[in-house]
This record gives sequence, structure tokens and C-alpha cells, in this order.
Amino acid sequence: MDVEAARAAVAAARSSWDERGQMIFVSGWSYVPGEPATIEIRKRGHRYDLHDDGRATRLADKPEGWLGVAERVVAREGFNVNRSGVVFVPAVEGRDLGLLAARLAETSYAVFAELVELE
Repeated sequence: MDVEAARAAVAAARSSWDERGQMIFVSGWSYVPGEPATIEIRKRGHRYDLHDDGRATRLADKPEGWLGVAERVVAREGFNVNRSGVVFVPAVEGRDLGLLAARLAETSYAVFAELVELE
């Protein structure tokens, strides 16, 4: 996990934001060749939403029992997954968004890997 690269990417994007902003962090993790684990970061006021847009679960084709497995994987890291399959975490101003983005990308990949094993 390249936390420093994530921190640099987030800092560069945030320098142009005011009350609103958005970026896509492309991590070093890949679900499959040509499909990097990406995390969208959106700012609204002092709140941030970080998520994988459901790519991990979509690429794994949501096998039977996927939600329970995904919930266990994200719970280990203190993150969330919704019934649509989006791996996410909310944050507020002052959090280390680069670290969160890097960890969330790794967790999204871990969800994908676990779900592929279910098939």
C-alpha cells in the first residue's frame, strides 16, 4: 500500500477544492489486469465520502452469500459495504484522507478476492 502516493494525490486535488470537490484515486491494487482498484473521494462542506463505486462486487459477479462475506471483510478495517455492493467510509475534515483512500482500495481488493473464492 503506497500511502505516501495516496497522500500526495489527495493533497494535489484538495488544493483546488473549496466547499466541494471530487477526485478518483487510482491505487496500486488491481482486481484483474487492466482493472485497478479506484476510490472516489467527494467533498461536501467539511464532510467527505470515499467509496469504490461497487466495482469489487460487480467484478466478482456477486456470488451467492456475497454480502455476508463482504461485511466481514470490511468490518475488519472499520469500513462499510451497502446492499448495492459499494465499499465505503465517510470522513470529516482533519482525517488523513490519503491513508483512508489507500486502506479502502486495499479493502475493496480484499472484498473482490474473497468473493472470487466463493465461486
